[in-house]
Amino acid sequence: MRKIKRVLAGAGVTFMLLTGCSSGGAIDFAQYANKQMEIKSMESQGTTAINLKYDSSKIKDKEELKFLQLFNDVKISAHIISENKDTVSIDGKIILRKGDIPFKLFINQKEMIIQLDNASKPIRLANQDDSSSANQENYLTMMKELTPYIIKNLPNPSRFEITSKQDKVQGENIDGKNVHVQINGDEIPSLILNLMDGISKDKEAIEAIVRTVNNVDATAKMTTETFKNELNTMVRTLKEQVSTIQQDKTLQQVFNKNNYVKADILIDNQLYERKSDVTLHFAFPTSNDSGIQSLHIQSTTEKWNMNQPVKAQPISATHYLDEKQLSDDTTGKLFLETLDKQHSVLYDILVNDMKVYTDKTK
Repeated sequence: MRKIKRVLAGAGVTFMLLTGCSSGGAIDFAQYANKQMEIKSMESQGTTAINLKYDSSKIKDKEELKFLQLFNDVKISAHIISENKDTVSIDGKIILRKGDIPFKLFINQKEMIIQLDNASKPIRLANQDDSSSANQENYLTMMKELTPYIIKNLPNPSRFEITSKQDKVQGENIDGKNVHVQINGDEIPSLILNLMDGISKDKEAIEAIVRTVNNVDATAKMTTETFKNELNTMVRTLKEQVSTIQQDKTLQQVFNKNNYVKADILIDNQLYERKSDVTLHFAFPTSNDSGIQSLHIQSTTEKWNMNQPVKAQPISATHYLDEKQLSDDTTGKLFLETLDKQHSVLYDILVNDMKVYTDKTK
């Protein structure tokens, strides 16, 4: 029961960000959401930038300050090839002030291989989660059934706009719609409350949720009456929490209009998401003594070759480090030996800055 409520609340917030409201007019958002869940293969290219503002004079822990100085203003860029639901490759780099750390990842049903900073021996781990595909399919089945009811009951954020747009993705001309949505911190409690309140009063939605959950999980044995009572209890609790937020000065600093999530999403005429630019900004309460003032994350993504034949890129090497070697390598010596001591940024950080590993051969 708790799981389905978390799914509803989490999906609601996600759909609010991605679709803005229940009736955009120009786009069928329920169909759009399901279209993304039907993607079996594709390629994407993205960059995420993370910035922390902090007052170094308030950070007393020298190791914590060193960590912030090393990893602040980090960017992560990656090219992802999803061959199918089980086979994926990633080729990217972590961009730090000190330099770049390239990385590669390959996953299939049998194994996961990771190569960090051009290591001569990639790390190879057995993929022992046989249930992941089945769990993913169950989740997608449930979300496809529930999406129309979640979209139907979504409240409107204050900033939402759909405009026609032409753009390019990997050289391809795209005619579509740009969805702009911004959700400010002071809107979040009431938006979630209104979503759950709307579902609790929607008989058709409750019946669909109960039916879907029981179909996906035969042991759930959920009834409409039990679920409705649970929803009503949740709504009452949310109302109390919203009232508390409105009266608590510290919480008001968290849920205020200066904290926000905003997104611009390009949707093509087939309802595939082709481009996105998502920004999250969070200012920490002034009463916190951590020294950290704000967190700013911006992520841009392009997607192409949806449901087209694409091939994930394996990572081939003569030798690998396996799980047993890594677990026995208490000093980190085996891993360090796979890195270029003269040119590896990762080696420099681990040995000289973080002192995580000790290279006794130096």
